[in-house]
Amino acid sequence: MSSPTLAVAVLGACPFADRIADRIRARAHLEVSARIETLRSPPAGTACVVYVPTFAEIAADTPGRVLPELLSDGYDVISTAPLDGRIPPPALLDACRTGRSTFHATGAFQATIPARLIRSLTEVTRGIRRVELVEELDFPEAGVYPWGDRHDIGIGATGSEAAVAGAAAVDGYYTAGLRVLDDAVFHSAAGAADTPSSTVEVITDGSGAVQKVIVDRVLGPGLSYRSIWTTTTEDRAPLRYQLVTTTDTVRGTANVRFRFTEGLHPADHLTCVNVIEALRPVHEHGPGIAHRDLSITRLMPDARLTT
Repeated sequence: MSSPTLAVAVLGACPFADRIADRIRARAHLEVSARIETLRSPPAGTACVVYVPTFAEIAADTPGRVLPELLSDGYDVISTAPLDGRIPPPALLDACRTGRSTFHATGAFQATIPARLIRSLTEVTRGIRRVELVEELDFPEAGVYPWGDRHDIGIGATGSEAAVAGAAAVDGYYTAGLRVLDDAVFHSAAGAADTPSSTVEVITDGSGAVQKVIVDRVLGPGLSYRSIWTTTTEDRAPLRYQLVTTTDTVRGTANVRFRFTEGLHPADHLTCVNVIEALRPVHEHGPGIAHRDLSITRLMPDARLTT
């Protein structure tokens, strides 16, 4: 039987971890057992840990060390780190078995929202041959998680090196979304193993400083995901998605726009919501199974990570 109040420790050195902690405190049946900035054991009574690595930690593969340790110690873990090939799934599953814990990742990033919408669309739309997804993300001066500021994605830099590194550090998020879509639309087993191809293009101003970064990711012949990252302007929603689906007979387009909520960038708001909503179902699910994605209506185990 689960406790009526779930004690959650929030681990992370970035300001965004504070925002998640504030959201937890605002929930009647959740409490923050500890706000931890450096790795140490949470206090007694902690049931779940929310791990919010910084951009630098993600780039340095720190989650690959931290996550198995937390899971082996018996804590259910929800992480905003991208789960990709740098964290071998067998290692996570072994840690879950050792600690009798449950793990959830990659459902805590705004890029999963369009993936879920498209997955639902495919339940009522048949014969889709191609899916093209375009994300337009405008960065305020303070940045958007997991990036610390605009410089982390190369905006304002001279040359493309920072943009390439910034895109590579978050490839795991977008790869996970493409694989979800590949399975939902095309029922393709290849998506579980294939790595999307990607290219990075930078648009500069007259002085040579980067103004816009465009990242194209392609998985097989039927899926493409374009990210357009630039600076914020007041006359448009800071997070926008365009979905284009093509069948043998028709081509359809849908647009979704997200605006600021309570002064919080919509990308950060969506990440917070995904973390908070996952806490109770992940904790109450049986141990020993790692999860990659939450469906709209129910928790869905990833077959690649189950016993």
